[in-house]
Amino acid sequence: MRNALFSGTDALVDGFSEALKSVGARSVVVERQTGSNGVDAVVRAQFGSVPLVLDAEVKLTPPRTRAEVGALPSVQSGSVPVIVAPFLSPVVRDELARAGWSHWDATGNMRISSIDPAVWIDRVGASRDPEPRNDAQPQRLRSLKGKAASQVIVRLLSTRREASVRELSRETGTGLGTVSRVVELLREQGLLEDTNGGPIVAANQLELAQRWARDYGFETTFKPARYFSLLGEEIALDRLQRSGFTYALTGTRATAIEFETRGLVAPLPASDIWLYTDNVPGVERALDLAPDRRGNILVARADFLTAGEGTQGTEPRIAVPWRIVGDLLGAGGRLAAVGEVLAATQPRGVTV
Repeated sequence: MRNALFSGTDALVDGFSEALKSVGARSVVVERQTGSNGVDAVVRAQFGSVPLVLDAEVKLTPPRTRAEVGALPSVQSGSVPVIVAPFLSPVVRDELARAGWSHWDATGNMRISSIDPAVWIDRVGASRDPEPRNDAQPQRLRSLKGKAASQVIVRLLSTRREASVRELSRETGTGLGTVSRVVELLREQGLLEDTNGGPIVAANQLELAQRWARDYGFETTFKPARYFSLLGEEIALDRLQRSGFTYALTGTRATAIEFETRGLVAPLPASDIWLYTDNVPGVERALDLAPDRRGNILVARADFLTAGEGTQGTEPRIAVPWRIVGDLLGAGGRLAAVGEVLAATQPRGVTV
């Protein structure tokens, strides 16, 4: 039994009421609750001749993971329960929908689903929290854009499972604190399986890669230098193979090689040359490259080539498949579609 409303609950319920009016409710009546049913408010909205009764549960600290959504009460027949919160992440909103909960948040995200009476409202607000909490964990990771985060993600995508944060740190050569923050973010967003404190397991590799690509990009993260080849691309690639430098191709060139090794035809012809190396000046000299802001040869400095991620044993050498997938997804457009096709050819990894 709730004896008093939480601080801030009234404002959120009022905001929810105004949102209902903005999508066509002729009248909205709010009954604040302190009774045994446990909801914060019963909201009665009239849509034309259709009355709709919504049980609003206000979450000042909203659920952030699939597990927290799963801990919500089961939806009862005939009820239209609504989570009302300051902000709900895309992952949590999807999980609420699967669990039968409607939702509204103060940034404008709203989904109201009722079978009887038949009412469907779907509005999109912010995809990121405009006022992220910064109290208990000031060092919490907010983005997967960084180079170190990309190594952790690629490792998880490639294996799907790692024994522990410490093992993941050892395998990638990434600091323990960084790995912990990446894993925490993935867990909060429901991208890892709940293994009860057991191994770290990616729930769905493509979903994880797509979430990573929302923050990450080959050009935005690694900021490669652009060049024009004075010798022509094929001669430049031949010199690269014979240079003795550590490197790995990515993008459409690497995709074409990866598909060829699998006896498949690449969905797009190879175009620009994207490559990682630990020696950008050396590659520039060996390939006789001329700096050009619109050049189609992109050379990025990367440390992971000598760490756990490495490269594949092809000639010319290419990055591991999930690194290529991430680079394509992060580029958007047709390249992202190619990344999804490449992802579909990859083994699903180990399972618990």
